[in-house]
Amino acid sequence: MAVFECSRCGLCCMNFGDLIRIERGVSDIEFYCRFLVTNELFRARVMPEWREAFADTAEMDAHPAWCRFLRRVPGGTGFVCTIHDSNASICRDFRCCVMRIYNGSGTQVGKIGGNRSLFTEDEKLKEIYRERVMDLKAGDMKEWLAKSAGVFSSAGFRVVVYDEG
Repeated sequence: MAVFECSRCGLCCMNFGDLIRIERGVSDIEFYCRFLVTNELFRARVMPEWREAFADTAEMDAHPAWCRFLRRVPGGTGFVCTIHDSNASICRDFRCCVMRIYNGSGTQVGKIGGNRSLFTEDEKLKEIYRERVMDLKAGDMKEWLAKSAGVFSSAGFRVVVYDEG
């Protein structure tokens, strides 16, 4: 298995604005927050290297759906969680991609998200997923990924499955 490396696209956090609520500020860099789906209360602390970026709230005001701790990487591309070391358990457990799927020429044509959803524009891949993968029975995610990888491979695709850790 390969180890997944985050590309810092920010997509995982761009819809958490309504799900993670700041309940009380302890200071301008420390907060009590609640993940509203599970009611988890956690203490978030802005990491020293991201405090300047966190202080800039202009973009946050323009994007109320974003998690309040998501910021664009200053001077670069991508995004960063400014509380990565103290974020909610949902953030630590979330996997945006558990498998990448490539066609015969080596071009990525799809990926499987952590909730077993397929993301692709490839019609053949969609059909294989609907007919042979979507309803696969498996005891756990590791077994499901192995079975899914076998199906995609037998159909001529190359897959890279990412380790959970």
